[in-house]
Amino acid sequence: MRKKRGFQRVAIILSVFALILSGCMNSKGSEQAENKKKENEQIVLKVAWWGNDGRKERTLKVIDLFESKYPNIKIEPIEASNSDYWILLASKAADQDFPDVIQMDYKYIDGYIKRKLIMPLDDLVKAGKLNISDMIDSSVASATFYDHLYGISTGVNAQSMMYNPEIFDQTGVAVPQPSYTYEDLTATAKELKDKVDKDDFYPIGSAGLDFAYYLRQNGANLYNKDGNALGYEQDELLSKFFEMEKMLVDEGLMVPPDIINKISSDKDSLIANKLAAFHSITSNNVISYNKFSGVDMQLLPLPSMQGGKEANYVKPSMFFSISAYTEHAEASAQFIDFFFNNLDANDILLGERGVPASDKVSKHIQQKLEDRDKVQYEYMEYVEKHSSPIDPPAPLISTNINILFNTVRNQMLDGQITPTEAAQKFRDGAKEIFAQNNE
Repeated sequence: MRKKRGFQRVAIILSVFALILSGCMNSKGSEQAENKKKENEQIVLKVAWWGNDGRKERTLKVIDLFESKYPNIKIEPIEASNSDYWILLASKAADQDFPDVIQMDYKYIDGYIKRKLIMPLDDLVKAGKLNISDMIDSSVASATFYDHLYGISTGVNAQSMMYNPEIFDQTGVAVPQPSYTYEDLTATAKELKDKVDKDDFYPIGSAGLDFAYYLRQNGANLYNKDGNALGYEQDELLSKFFEMEKMLVDEGLMVPPDIINKISSDKDSLIANKLAAFHSITSNNVISYNKFSGVDMQLLPLPSMQGGKEANYVKPSMFFSISAYTEHAEASAQFIDFFFNNLDANDILLGERGVPASDKVSKHIQQKLEDRDKVQYEYMEYVEKHSSPIDPPAPLISTNINILFNTVRNQMLDGQITPTEAAQKFRDGAKEIFAQNNE
Protein backbone atom coordinates (compact mmCIF):
# COMPACT_ATOMS: atom_id res chain seq x y z
CA MET A 1 0.00 0.00 0.00
CA ARG A 2 1.62 3.22 -1.16
CA LYS A 3 0.84 6.76 -0.12
CA LYS A 4 -1.75 8.35 -2.36
CA ARG A 5 -2.30 12.06 -2.36
CA GLY A 6 -5.79 13.30 -1.79
CA PHE A 7 -7.07 10.51 0.49
CA GLN A 8 -8.30 13.08 3.02
CA ARG A 9 -10.48 14.63 0.34
CA VAL A 10 -11.61 11.31 -1.10
CA ALA A 11 -12.78 10.26 2.37
CA ILE A 12 -15.70 12.63 1.85
CA ILE A 13 -17.07 9.95 -0.48
CA LEU A 14 -18.00 7.83 2.51
CA SER A 15 -20.22 10.47 4.07
CA VAL A 16 -21.73 11.49 0.74
CA PHE A 17 -22.47 7.88 -0.17
CA ALA A 18 -24.37 7.54 3.09
CA LEU A 19 -26.91 9.84 1.46
CA ILE A 20 -26.81 9.04 -2.23
CA LEU A 21 -26.49 5.27 -1.99
CA SER A 22 -29.45 4.86 0.33
CA GLY A 23 -31.85 5.48 -2.51
CA CYS A 24 -32.30 9.24 -2.51
CA MET A 25 -32.13 9.53 -6.30
CA ASN A 26 -35.43 10.30 -7.98
CA SER A 27 -37.97 7.85 -9.29
CA LYS A 28 -36.72 7.87 -12.86
CA GLY A 29 -34.16 5.28 -11.78
CA SER A 30 -36.90 2.68 -11.55
CA GLU A 31 -37.67 3.17 -15.23
CA GLN A 32 -35.06 0.82 -16.63
CA ALA A 33 -36.49 0.56 -20.15
CA GLU A 34 -34.88 2.65 -22.85
CA ASN A 35 -37.17 5.46 -24.06
CA LYS A 36 -38.03 5.02 -27.72
CA LYS A 37 -36.20 7.67 -29.73
CA LYS A 38 -36.62 8.72 -33.32
CA GLU A 39 -33.47 8.13 -35.32
CA ASN A 40 -33.05 11.83 -36.03
CA GLU A 41 -33.64 12.94 -32.44
CA GLN A 42 -30.59 14.31 -30.67
CA ILE A 43 -29.34 12.32 -27.68
CA VAL A 44 -26.98 13.81 -25.14
CA LEU A 45 -24.75 11.37 -23.25
CA LYS A 46 -22.79 12.46 -20.22
CA VAL A 47 -19.49 10.57 -20.16
CA ALA A 48 -17.25 10.84 -17.09
CA TRP A 49 -13.60 9.86 -16.65
CA TRP A 50 -10.52 10.73 -14.65
CA GLY A 51 -7.01 11.22 -15.97
CA ASN A 52 -4.19 13.54 -16.92
CA ASP A 53 -3.99 15.99 -19.82
CA GLY A 54 -2.72 13.31 -22.20
CA ARG A 55 -5.74 11.10 -21.52
CA LYS A 56 -8.05 14.09 -21.91
CA GLU A 57 -6.57 14.95 -25.31
CA ARG A 58 -6.91 11.39 -26.63
CA THR A 59 -10.40 10.90 -25.21
CA LEU A 60 -11.74 14.12 -26.72
CA LYS A 61 -10.39 13.09 -30.12
CA VAL A 62 -12.21 9.77 -29.86
CA ILE A 63 -15.37 11.60 -28.84
CA ASP A 64 -15.06 13.82 -31.94
CA LEU A 65 -14.67 10.71 -34.10
CA PHE A 66 -17.68 9.05 -32.47
CA GLU A 67 -19.86 12.13 -32.95
CA SER A 68 -18.86 12.34 -36.62
CA LYS A 69 -20.03 8.77 -37.15
CA TYR A 70 -23.16 9.11 -35.01
CA PRO A 71 -24.35 12.70 -35.47
CA ASN A 72 -27.56 12.08 -33.50
CA ILE A 73 -25.50 11.50 -30.32
CA LYS A 74 -23.79 14.39 -28.58
CA ILE A 75 -21.24 13.62 -25.86
CA GLU A 76 -21.01 15.88 -22.84
CA PRO A 77 -17.56 15.15 -21.34
CA ILE A 78 -17.02 15.24 -17.58
CA GLU A 79 -13.42 14.82 -16.45
CA ALA A 80 -11.38 15.34 -13.32
CA SER A 81 -8.17 14.25 -11.64
CA ASN A 82 -8.27 10.89 -9.86
CA SER A 83 -8.45 12.47 -6.40
CA ASP A 84 -11.31 14.78 -7.40
CA TYR A 85 -13.21 12.33 -9.60
CA TRP A 86 -14.89 10.23 -6.93
CA ILE A 87 -16.05 13.27 -4.99
CA LEU A 88 -17.41 14.69 -8.24
CA LEU A 89 -19.34 11.47 -8.95
CA ALA A 90 -20.77 11.42 -5.44
CA SER A 91 -21.87 15.04 -5.74
CA LYS A 92 -23.51 14.44 -9.12
CA ALA A 93 -25.37 11.44 -7.76
CA ALA A 94 -26.60 13.53 -4.83
CA ASP A 95 -27.73 16.23 -7.30
CA GLN A 96 -29.51 13.58 -9.42
CA ASP A 97 -27.19 14.43 -12.31
CA PHE A 98 -25.36 11.11 -12.59
CA PRO A 99 -23.41 10.56 -15.87
CA ASP A 100 -24.69 8.00 -18.35
CA VAL A 101 -21.27 6.42 -18.94
CA ILE A 102 -18.88 6.21 -16.00
CA GLN A 103 -15.21 5.34 -16.01
CA MET A 104 -15.04 2.95 -13.08
CA ASP A 105 -12.19 1.58 -10.98
CA TYR A 106 -11.93 -2.04 -9.86
CA LYS A 107 -11.54 -1.03 -6.23
CA TYR A 108 -14.84 0.86 -6.19
CA ILE A 109 -17.08 -1.07 -8.58
CA ASP A 110 -18.49 -3.47 -5.99
CA GLY A 111 -19.75 -0.57 -3.87
CA TYR A 112 -21.50 0.97 -6.88
CA ILE A 113 -23.08 -2.39 -7.72
CA LYS A 114 -24.37 -2.98 -4.20
CA ARG A 115 -25.93 0.50 -4.12
CA LYS A 116 -27.51 -0.13 -7.54
CA LEU A 117 -25.83 2.87 -9.15
CA ILE A 118 -24.65 0.97 -12.24
CA MET A 119 -26.57 -1.52 -14.33
CA PRO A 120 -25.74 -5.09 -15.40
CA LEU A 121 -24.76 -5.22 -19.05
CA ASP A 122 -25.73 -8.79 -19.88
CA ASP A 123 -28.91 -7.88 -21.78
CA LEU A 124 -27.05 -5.30 -23.87
CA VAL A 125 -24.44 -7.95 -24.74
CA LYS A 126 -27.13 -10.48 -25.66
CA ALA A 127 -28.87 -7.89 -27.82
CA GLY A 128 -25.65 -7.24 -29.73
CA LYS A 129 -25.27 -3.67 -28.44
CA LEU A 130 -21.98 -4.55 -26.76
CA ASN A 131 -19.59 -6.89 -28.57
CA ILE A 132 -17.26 -8.64 -26.13
CA SER A 133 -16.41 -11.60 -28.35
CA ASP A 134 -12.74 -10.56 -28.54
CA MET A 135 -12.40 -9.65 -24.85
CA ILE A 136 -9.79 -11.72 -23.02
CA ASP A 137 -11.24 -14.07 -20.40
CA SER A 138 -9.54 -12.40 -17.43
CA SER A 139 -11.16 -9.06 -18.32
CA VAL A 140 -14.62 -10.62 -18.51
CA ALA A 141 -14.04 -12.32 -15.15
CA SER A 142 -12.75 -9.16 -13.46
CA ALA A 143 -15.94 -7.26 -14.41
CA THR A 144 -18.33 -10.06 -13.41
CA PHE A 145 -19.96 -9.76 -10.00
CA TYR A 146 -22.88 -11.75 -8.63
CA ASP A 147 -23.06 -13.59 -11.98
CA HIS A 148 -23.55 -10.40 -14.00
CA LEU A 149 -21.26 -8.25 -16.14
CA TYR A 150 -21.01 -4.67 -14.84
CA GLY A 151 -18.19 -3.15 -16.84
CA ILE A 152 -16.27 -3.21 -20.09
CA SER A 153 -12.54 -3.14 -19.46
CA THR A 154 -10.76 -0.34 -21.31
CA GLY A 155 -7.51 -2.24 -20.92
CA VAL A 156 -5.40 -4.32 -18.59
CA ASN A 157 -2.36 -3.39 -16.57
CA ALA A 158 -0.36 -4.57 -13.60
CA GLN A 159 1.72 -3.29 -10.74
CA SER A 160 5.22 -2.51 -11.95
CA MET A 161 8.54 -0.93 -11.07
CA MET A 162 9.41 1.62 -13.74
CA TYR A 163 13.08 2.46 -14.15
CA ASN A 164 15.13 5.00 -16.08
CA PRO A 165 17.62 3.05 -18.24
CA GLU A 166 19.70 6.16 -18.89
CA ILE A 167 20.74 6.33 -15.23
CA PHE A 168 21.87 2.71 -15.30
CA ASP A 169 23.81 3.31 -18.53
CA GLN A 170 25.50 6.41 -17.10
CA THR A 171 26.50 4.76 -13.83
CA GLY A 172 27.33 1.31 -15.16
CA VAL A 173 25.05 -0.28 -12.57
CA ALA A 174 23.36 -3.44 -13.81
CA VAL A 175 19.60 -3.40 -14.23
CA PRO A 176 17.97 -6.03 -11.98
CA GLN A 177 16.58 -9.17 -13.58
CA PRO A 178 12.78 -9.62 -13.51
CA SER A 179 13.16 -12.15 -10.69
CA TYR A 180 15.02 -9.69 -8.43
CA THR A 181 14.28 -9.68 -4.69
CA TYR A 182 13.90 -6.99 -2.03
CA GLU A 183 17.51 -7.69 -1.10
CA ASP A 184 18.55 -7.16 -4.74
CA LEU A 185 16.62 -3.89 -4.86
CA THR A 186 18.39 -2.66 -1.75
CA ALA A 187 21.81 -3.63 -3.08
CA THR A 188 21.13 -1.95 -6.43
CA ALA A 189 19.84 1.18 -4.70
CA LYS A 190 22.99 1.40 -2.59
CA GLU A 191 25.18 1.05 -5.67
CA LEU A 192 23.25 3.77 -7.47
CA LYS A 193 23.43 6.06 -4.44
CA ASP A 194 27.21 5.69 -4.38
CA LYS A 195 27.58 6.32 -8.12
CA VAL A 196 25.25 9.34 -8.44
CA ASP A 197 26.88 12.26 -6.68
CA LYS A 198 23.76 14.27 -5.84
CA ASP A 199 22.32 14.89 -2.38
CA ASP A 200 18.81 15.14 -3.82
CA PHE A 201 19.03 11.84 -5.70
CA TYR A 202 17.02 8.97 -4.22
CA PRO A 203 17.27 5.65 -6.10
CA ILE A 204 13.65 4.75 -5.24
CA GLY A 205 11.55 7.80 -5.99
CA SER A 206 8.01 6.59 -5.22
CA ALA A 207 6.20 7.07 -1.93
CA GLY A 208 6.95 3.62 -0.61
CA LEU A 209 6.74 -0.09 -1.22
CA ASP A 210 3.44 -1.93 -1.56
CA PHE A 211 2.18 -3.63 1.60
CA ALA A 212 -0.79 -5.35 -0.04
CA TYR A 213 1.63 -6.86 -2.59
CA TYR A 214 3.97 -7.89 0.25
CA LEU A 215 1.07 -9.62 1.99
CA ARG A 216 0.20 -11.57 -1.17
CA GLN A 217 3.80 -12.75 -1.27
CA ASN A 218 3.29 -14.06 2.25
CA GLY A 219 0.08 -15.88 1.32
CA ALA A 220 -2.13 -13.31 3.05
CA ASN A 221 -4.38 -10.43 2.03
CA LEU A 222 -5.00 -6.92 3.30
CA TYR A 223 -8.74 -7.56 3.78
CA ASN A 224 -10.71 -10.67 4.63
CA LYS A 225 -13.11 -12.18 2.09
CA ASP A 226 -16.08 -10.29 3.52
CA GLY A 227 -14.27 -6.96 3.46
CA ASN A 228 -15.14 -6.21 7.08
CA ALA A 229 -11.74 -6.75 8.75
CA LEU A 230 -8.05 -7.00 8.00
CA GLY A 231 -7.11 -10.21 6.20
CA TYR A 232 -3.87 -11.06 8.02
CA GLU A 233 -3.36 -12.13 11.63
CA GLN A 234 0.38 -11.67 12.20
CA ASP A 235 1.38 -8.09 12.98
CA GLU A 236 4.97 -9.21 12.46
CA LEU A 237 4.30 -9.02 8.71
CA LEU A 238 3.68 -5.29 8.93
CA SER A 239 6.43 -4.59 11.44
CA LYS A 240 9.00 -6.32 9.15
CA PHE A 241 7.66 -4.40 6.17
CA PHE A 242 7.98 -1.12 8.08
CA GLU A 243 11.51 -2.03 9.19
CA MET A 244 12.48 -2.49 5.55
CA GLU A 245 10.95 0.85 4.54
CA LYS A 246 12.59 2.69 7.42
CA MET A 247 15.99 1.29 6.51
CA LEU A 248 15.56 2.45 2.91
CA VAL A 249 14.53 5.95 3.97
CA ASP A 250 17.16 6.30 6.72
CA GLU A 251 19.93 5.33 4.30
CA GLY A 252 18.74 7.76 1.63
CA LEU A 253 17.72 4.95 -0.73
CA MET A 254 14.03 5.86 -0.86
CA VAL A 255 12.51 9.34 -0.88
CA PRO A 256 11.19 10.46 2.54
CA PRO A 257 7.58 11.61 3.09
CA ASP A 258 8.46 15.30 3.54
CA ILE A 259 9.77 15.44 -0.04
CA ILE A 260 6.96 13.34 -1.51
CA ASN A 261 4.38 15.63 0.08
CA LYS A 262 5.76 18.58 -1.90
CA ILE A 263 5.30 16.82 -5.26
CA SER A 264 1.98 17.85 -6.79
CA SER A 265 2.00 16.01 -10.13
CA ASP A 266 3.65 13.16 -12.01
CA LYS A 267 5.59 15.71 -14.06
CA ASP A 268 7.24 16.87 -10.84
CA SER A 269 8.15 13.36 -9.67
CA LEU A 270 11.78 12.58 -8.99
CA ILE A 271 12.09 10.00 -11.75
CA ALA A 272 10.66 12.43 -14.33
CA ASN A 273 13.42 14.86 -13.36
CA LYS A 274 16.20 12.23 -13.27
CA LEU A 275 16.46 12.39 -9.49
CA ALA A 276 15.40 8.76 -9.04
CA ALA A 277 16.05 5.53 -10.89
CA PHE A 278 12.98 3.53 -9.77
CA HIS A 279 9.33 4.48 -9.39
CA SER A 280 6.42 2.10 -8.82
CA ILE A 281 3.40 2.64 -11.09
CA THR A 282 0.62 0.76 -12.80
CA SER A 283 2.05 -0.29 -16.14
CA ASN A 284 -0.12 1.78 -18.50
CA ASN A 285 1.16 5.02 -16.94
CA VAL A 286 4.56 4.47 -18.54
CA ILE A 287 3.21 6.19 -21.68
CA SER A 288 2.70 9.47 -19.85
CA TYR A 289 6.09 9.28 -18.13
CA ASN A 290 7.80 8.69 -21.46
CA LYS A 291 6.14 11.76 -22.88
CA PHE A 292 6.89 14.32 -20.20
CA SER A 293 10.28 12.97 -19.12
CA GLY A 294 11.73 12.58 -22.62
CA VAL A 295 13.08 9.17 -21.55
CA ASP A 296 12.09 5.74 -22.83
CA MET A 297 11.26 4.26 -19.44
CA GLN A 298 11.29 0.49 -18.92
CA LEU A 299 9.29 -1.81 -16.63
CA LEU A 300 10.09 -4.53 -14.13
CA PRO A 301 7.74 -6.34 -11.76
CA LEU A 302 7.79 -5.27 -8.13
CA PRO A 303 10.49 -7.10 -6.18
CA SER A 304 9.91 -10.75 -5.36
CA MET A 305 10.36 -12.41 -1.99
CA GLN A 306 12.76 -15.25 -1.40
CA GLY A 307 10.56 -18.29 -0.86
CA GLY A 308 7.44 -16.15 -1.29
CA LYS A 309 4.37 -16.62 -3.42
CA GLU A 310 3.68 -15.01 -6.80
CA ALA A 311 2.01 -11.69 -5.97
CA ASN A 312 1.55 -9.98 -9.32
CA TYR A 313 -1.80 -10.07 -11.09
CA VAL A 314 -3.50 -8.87 -14.24
CA LYS A 315 -5.66 -5.91 -13.31
CA PRO A 316 -8.36 -4.17 -15.29
CA SER A 317 -6.90 -0.69 -15.61
CA MET A 318 -10.45 0.65 -15.49
CA PHE A 319 -13.93 -0.05 -16.80
CA PHE A 320 -16.66 1.81 -18.56
CA SER A 321 -19.96 1.19 -16.80
CA ILE A 322 -23.49 2.45 -17.47
CA SER A 323 -25.58 4.30 -14.93
CA ALA A 324 -28.60 2.47 -13.60
CA TYR A 325 -30.44 5.78 -13.99
CA THR A 326 -29.66 6.50 -17.61
CA GLU A 327 -32.45 7.08 -20.10
CA HIS A 328 -30.09 6.12 -22.93
CA ALA A 329 -28.75 2.65 -22.15
CA GLU A 330 -28.44 1.59 -25.79
CA ALA A 331 -26.70 4.80 -26.85
CA SER A 332 -24.37 4.44 -23.85
CA ALA A 333 -23.56 0.90 -24.94
CA GLN A 334 -22.96 2.15 -28.47
CA PHE A 335 -20.37 4.63 -27.19
CA ILE A 336 -18.62 2.03 -25.03
CA ASP A 337 -18.59 -0.49 -27.86
CA PHE A 338 -17.03 2.13 -30.14
CA PHE A 339 -14.38 2.93 -27.54
CA PHE A 340 -13.60 -0.74 -26.99
CA ASN A 341 -13.80 -2.20 -30.51
CA ASN A 342 -13.35 0.52 -33.13
CA LEU A 343 -9.86 0.32 -34.64
CA ASP A 344 -9.74 3.99 -35.67
CA ALA A 345 -10.62 5.02 -32.12
CA ASN A 346 -7.90 2.79 -30.73
CA ASP A 347 -5.38 4.21 -33.19
CA ILE A 348 -5.92 7.42 -31.22
CA LEU A 349 -5.95 5.84 -27.76
CA LEU A 350 -2.91 3.59 -28.38
CA GLY A 351 -3.37 1.71 -25.12
CA GLU A 352 -3.14 4.79 -22.89
CA ARG A 353 -5.71 3.22 -20.55
CA GLY A 354 -3.83 -0.09 -20.56
CA VAL A 355 -3.17 -2.87 -23.03
CA PRO A 356 -6.52 -3.26 -24.84
CA ALA A 357 -8.64 -6.06 -23.43
CA SER A 358 -9.73 -6.94 -26.96
CA ASP A 359 -7.25 -9.37 -28.45
CA LYS A 360 -8.03 -8.10 -31.96
CA VAL A 361 -7.48 -4.46 -31.01
CA SER A 362 -4.31 -5.25 -29.08
CA LYS A 363 -2.72 -7.03 -32.06
CA HIS A 364 -3.79 -4.20 -34.38
CA ILE A 365 -2.20 -1.52 -32.20
CA GLN A 366 1.05 -3.37 -31.64
CA GLN A 367 1.68 -3.29 -35.38
CA LYS A 368 1.56 0.50 -35.31
CA LEU A 369 3.56 1.24 -32.17
CA GLU A 370 7.08 2.54 -31.96
CA ASP A 371 9.44 0.48 -29.81
CA ARG A 372 9.18 2.92 -26.89
CA ASP A 373 5.42 2.41 -26.72
CA LYS A 374 5.57 -1.40 -26.77
CA VAL A 375 7.04 -1.67 -23.30
CA GLN A 376 3.72 -2.12 -21.49
CA TYR A 377 2.62 -4.78 -24.00
CA GLU A 378 5.82 -6.74 -23.48
CA TYR A 379 5.52 -6.32 -19.73
CA MET A 380 1.91 -7.58 -19.68
CA GLU A 381 2.96 -10.66 -21.65
CA TYR A 382 5.43 -11.37 -18.84
CA VAL A 383 2.83 -10.75 -16.10
CA GLU A 384 0.28 -13.06 -17.70
CA LYS A 385 2.85 -15.86 -17.30
CA HIS A 386 3.93 -14.82 -13.81
CA SER A 387 0.80 -13.92 -11.88
CA SER A 388 -1.91 -15.18 -9.56
CA PRO A 389 -5.64 -14.37 -9.35
CA ILE A 390 -6.54 -10.80 -8.43
CA ASP A 391 -7.97 -10.08 -4.96
CA PRO A 392 -11.64 -9.08 -4.65
CA PRO A 393 -12.22 -5.30 -4.76
CA ALA A 394 -11.32 -3.49 -1.57
CA PRO A 395 -14.26 -2.42 0.60
CA LEU A 396 -15.41 1.18 0.33
CA ILE A 397 -14.08 1.80 3.83
CA SER A 398 -10.57 1.17 2.44
CA THR A 399 -10.23 4.92 1.82
CA ASN A 400 -10.10 5.51 5.57
CA ILE A 401 -7.88 2.47 6.07
CA ASN A 402 -5.41 3.92 3.57
CA ILE A 403 -5.39 7.26 5.37
CA LEU A 404 -4.70 5.47 8.65
CA PHE A 405 -1.93 3.39 7.10
CA ASN A 406 -0.09 6.40 5.72
CA THR A 407 -0.48 8.37 8.94
CA VAL A 408 1.00 5.52 10.97
CA ARG A 409 3.71 4.93 8.38
CA ASN A 410 4.82 8.55 8.44
CA GLN A 411 4.95 8.55 12.24
CA MET A 412 7.12 5.44 12.07
CA LEU A 413 9.46 6.90 9.45
CA ASP A 414 9.78 10.09 11.50
CA GLY A 415 10.89 8.02 14.49
CA GLN A 416 7.86 8.88 16.62
CA ILE A 417 6.98 5.20 17.01
CA THR A 418 8.79 1.93 16.32
CA PRO A 419 7.82 -0.42 13.48
CA THR A 420 6.34 -2.82 16.04
CA GLU A 421 4.29 -0.04 17.63
CA ALA A 422 3.18 1.15 14.20
CA ALA A 423 1.94 -2.30 13.23
CA GLN A 424 -0.14 -2.52 16.41
CA LYS A 425 -1.43 1.03 16.01
CA PHE A 426 -2.55 0.26 12.47
CA ARG A 427 -4.45 -2.84 13.58
CA ASP A 428 -6.14 -1.03 16.47
CA GLY A 429 -7.13 1.86 14.24
CA ALA A 430 -8.42 -0.46 11.52
CA LYS A 431 -10.58 -2.33 14.02
CA GLU A 432 -12.12 0.95 15.13
CA ILE A 433 -12.82 2.04 11.54
CA PHE A 434 -14.47 -1.28 10.68
CA ALA A 435 -16.50 -1.21 13.90
CA GLN A 436 -17.81 2.27 13.15
CA ASN A 437 -18.67 1.25 9.60
CA ASN A 438 -20.57 -1.84 10.77
CA GLU A 439 -22.67 -0.02 13.36
